[in-house]
Amino acid sequence: MSRTKAKETISPSVVKKHLEQHGIELIGGGIDEAPMAYKDINTVMASQRELIEVIGSFTPKIVRMCGDGSAAED
Repeated sequence: MSRTKAKETISPSVVKKHLEQHGIELIGGGIDEAPMAYKDINTVMASQRELIEVIGSFTPKIVRMCGDGSAAED
């Protein structure tokens, strides 16, 4: 999904609820950085199986984005 489409279709309350359900604290970030705006990483990695070797993964617990000087969306 494009950043513009994410801003048009994803509500801040949906993002907040999603992050809370996954135990993630958002310090700053815009709707265009919402998890549901991105492709599923497992699908992306599976399609590149011949080119990559997965050596690890991580699960974020705190996220700080929106470093462009704009205010985080509530």
